[in-house]
Amino acid sequence: MGEVAAIFDVDKTLVQGSTERLFFTYLVRHQKLRTTQAMAYLARLASRPEDRFRDKSYLKGLGVEEIEALARRCYDEMIAPRLSPQALACLGEHKAQGHRIVLLTGSLSFLIVPLKEMVEADWLIATEPAHDERCFTGEIAGLHPRGKNKELLLLDLSKRHGFDLSRSYAYADHFEDRSLFGRVGYPVAVNPSWRLKRLARKYRWPIRYF
Repeated sequence: MGEVAAIFDVDKTLVQGSTERLFFTYLVRHQKLRTTQAMAYLARLASRPEDRFRDKSYLKGLGVEEIEALARRCYDEMIAPRLSPQALACLGEHKAQGHRIVLLTGSLSFLIVPLKEMVEADWLIATEPAHDERCFTGEIAGLHPRGKNKELLLLDLSKRHGFDLSRSYAYADHFEDRSLFGRVGYPVAVNPSWRLKRLARKYRWPIRYF
C-alpha cells in the first residue's frame, strides 16, 4: 500500500488571488517591463484567449538570475501576505498525519519555490518557463499544468514515487480541476467557482472556504 498525498492548488486555494498576475504587476512596477510592453502583451492575450495561460512572451529576453531574484522579493512582499491561514492549517494537518505534500499549479515554478520551501512540500509541479543559458525565451518547457495536464502530471509523479492516489486528497478551486479530482479518493472544492460548486454538490465532495 502506497503513501498518502495531499495535493494543493495554489492560486485561490492556498493564496488569495493569482500569483502570476501579482508578479506581472511587480515587473511593471519595478520597470522590468515597460508599460507599452505590458499593454501589448495584454492585447495579445485578449486577441488569442486560447493561448492566455501558455503565453509567457512577456518574459522573453529577461535575465534568468535577475528575474528569479525579483520573484523571491515579489513572493515576500505580495504573495506571502495573501496566504490563507486556514489553508496553511489544513496543509499542516496533513503533514502531521505523515501525508506527502504536492503543490500543483499553473503558476510559474520560480515564483512558487519559496512557498514550497516555506511549507516544506515534498514536490512542486508548476509551469516551467524555458530559457537558454542566460535569458528566458518566452516559451514553456514540458506540459502546462492546467486541466487534463494536471491529472497527467500527477499520475506520472505518483508512479515515480509510489503514493496511492485512491487514498490521497486534492484541494482546488476551478472547474478545470475536475479531471484531477476524478483521480483521488478525497477531492475537496476550495473557494469553488460556481461550476465546480455545482459539480461538488452533485458528487457530494466537501466544499471549504479558506
